[in-house]
Amino acid sequence: MNAVSIAKTTAVVLASAALLGSLPARAEIEGECSKAVGTFLTKNDLDNNGRAGTSRSLLVLTNGGHALRVDSDQKAATMDLRSFGDSVGAWRCDGIDDDGTIRLTVSTLDFTYPNAEGYPGQIGRIDATGTYKPTTGTMVLDGKLAFLSMGSDAQEANALSKASSTISVKFTAQRIELPKTP
Repeated sequence: MNAVSIAKTTAVVLASAALLGSLPARAEIEGECSKAVGTFLTKNDLDNNGRAGTSRSLLVLTNGGHALRVDSDQKAATMDLRSFGDSVGAWRCDGIDDDGTIRLTVSTLDFTYPNAEGYPGQIGRIDATGTYKPTTGTMVLDGKLAFLSMGSDAQEANALSKASSTISVKFTAQRIELPKTP
């Protein structure tokens, strides 16, 4: 990623965060579930019918139930020829196990850009479920990625069921730690 790409990505993330901060949250994440709020460095393993690829991303989960994701592979997408933008969506806590493990669901949307190979712009949606272990700061999410037409209702909970195909994706993440207080 060059300096211009980094600057653009940073501007989009900051603008998205500012916008999300001004929107009313659907539900505040409270109690033990709030331990999943934070920023995570992810490894993304994709499997598109035997064609495998890997990228890295930053995943941010807010206490307002918002999810933001910035992927390192936006320009030369490992699994696809289309460039795509940053992802924004929602997350929820699905419960707490006896050992303190948090079960969660994350859904994000982004846009692919039309290109010279004839691909139209589309909406990319990822729905993933998994766990976060506060004791280790690790998260594992298994999900599906689908590309939907711009005219689709990609925001609907059952949007992936309307996709012609899906790509399996597994996120393995680690919470980003702050340095010790001086």
